[in-house]
Amino acid sequence: MRQEMAEAALEMMIERGYEALTVDELARGVGVSRATFFRYLGSKDEAIISALIGPVDQFSRTLRASPIALSGSLWSRLRIAFEPALLLAEADPQRQRQRMTLIQSLPAVGARLRRERAPQIDALAEALTDSGVDRFGAAVVAAAGVAALDRCWVVWMHDEDESLRAVLDRAVAELERASLRHP
Repeated sequence: MRQEMAEAALEMMIERGYEALTVDELARGVGVSRATFFRYLGSKDEAIISALIGPVDQFSRTLRASPIALSGSLWSRLRIAFEPALLLAEADPQRQRQRMTLIQSLPAVGARLRRERAPQIDALAEALTDSGVDRFGAAVVAAAGVAALDRCWVVWMHDEDESLRAVLDRAVAELERASLRHP
């Protein structure tokens, strides 16, 4: 129920504007009382974060399910983990760009979203460790990979002629080149 409420609230904020909506209006719009809204989400910012962050294990689950998870470069393995984000962008690019525009207009929410990714990064690092990467290296690569994905979203948001997949592939290629230049 929390995820559904968060998604509905985020859609309302995209349609009507973050500042234009009160929590009372959001609660009514998603069909719950103010108390229920606060019990599940706590704030407008929390609704945005909950809608955007997704399941904590989505990247690690994708990595573990891939037959390439044990082969290929470390960066190419990480690239596989981000497939859920790519599918999301491809399913409705216009809506995803609207979501990114909202986040870009709210720097504090964007900063909080990046902090809230810590459990995703930890789960991804654990999956990399399980595939044979040392614990420290896995933690560093997972954090760098998620940061690169976040930057790719921003680049993609501003270029409607390019797919998020292409932007991420360029980022991974650059990370691989940098790794080879500076072992």
